[in-house]
Amino acid sequence: MDGRAHFRKAEQFAEKAAEYLGHGDGQETASVWAAVAQVHATLAVAAGLEPEPEPAARGLDQNPDANPL
Repeated sequence: MDGRAHFRKAEQFAEKAAEYLGHGDGQETASVWAAVAQVHATLAVAAGLEPEPEPAARGLDQNPDANPL
């Protein structure tokens, strides 16, 4: 799952949590859905902070096992 997918899941689970708010016995269920939404939101942020891979150095063979002939 990439950051965007985690963000979409976080929104879906937050909406699910909101459905249970104010329904008496649904408070515990709402808190579980909210916690799951928070996990996905955190993962979305973490994916956005992930360092980008370093570009390959120019002039170096990308596949050292390749036979040039």
